[in-house]
Amino acid sequence: MTKIITAVSLGIVMSVGALAQVAISAKSGLIAHVEGRVLLGEQEVALKMGGRLTEMKPDQELKTQEGRAEVLLTPGVILRIGENSSIKMIANRLEDTRVQLTSGTAVVEATEIAKEHAITILAGDAAFALRKMALINFDATNGVKVYKGETQVIAGGNATTLREGRVMETSGAFTVARFDKNDTDPLYRWANRRSEMLAMANIASAKSVQRMGNGGMGLGYSQGGWMYNPYFNMYTYLPLSGMLQSPFGFMYYSPSRVNSYYNQYIQAAMPVQNTGAGGGGMSGPRFDSAVGYNVNSRAGMAAPGGGAPAGGGAAAAPAAPAARGDAGGGVRGGGGGGTGK
Repeated sequence: MTKIITAVSLGIVMSVGALAQVAISAKSGLIAHVEGRVLLGEQEVALKMGGRLTEMKPDQELKTQEGRAEVLLTPGVILRIGENSSIKMIANRLEDTRVQLTSGTAVVEATEIAKEHAITILAGDAAFALRKMALINFDATNGVKVYKGETQVIAGGNATTLREGRVMETSGAFTVARFDKNDTDPLYRWANRRSEMLAMANIASAKSVQRMGNGGMGLGYSQGGWMYNPYFNMYTYLPLSGMLQSPFGFMYYSPSRVNSYYNQYIQAAMPVQNTGAGGGGMSGPRFDSAVGYNVNSRAGMAAPGGGAPAGGGAAAAPAAPAARGDAGGGVRGGGGGGTGK
């Protein structure tokens, strides 16, 4: 069943200008993105335009064939499933979100979890509870790997904590071993790319809300939540305050803090006249083979997170490149997981 996100009196969605809509999630299990053939029950799921989402209800199963899917759980948490995989929604309340991996693989990226929300992923004969930032790969055959953070586990009648860099079997003896976090798979790398796109969309969306005044607080923006960005035709996450670093290492800005990125980006992208005085400056645009077009650069200036700025001014673009890495004080969350070898 398709759920169309529109502006309603209950504030499920608050329009914030032409750029974005804030979606205050009432339930987990919103299918935000699909690639290839994906089925909800026996009905094929198609990628919608205009912020429309398909909602998973309890006892419904989402399965992929030659495709992948991205599901929004509680605000700040995304579950992505790989090819030839399936999940079942057990409970979709924000206070009690339970999803079962019935086959194949899934990656959960938890950037932020509100203290009143609870997420449990069932895999094999074990239950994995998420309470804070984490990046976890669930494999119905090869066990559960924690790339970042940790998860509380109930397995074989015992409670334990599975920590970063460990893999656990989901049946039998529930053996725990170390693994190489740089040894990733195609689903992990796809999830990494999707995370970067969400972070790019966040910058433009946060700026849109910030332009409305008071960091958006006067427009119904009273908690962190999912926001639809029509430029990217995707939902991104908007923190309530400060800045967040995702488990993949990308930055998410609140409306009150997005200028800390934009101001540096605009300054870094401005051409600098080379006076010949030595040190600093630049003689003009240069071709960057990494991005495939001409960029301006300034000696000693980098975009937040250590990445080189790319392209022209931010004001003319839908979004500046996503920032990655340490963005200074006031950042919550953790850095990147594996390098994606």
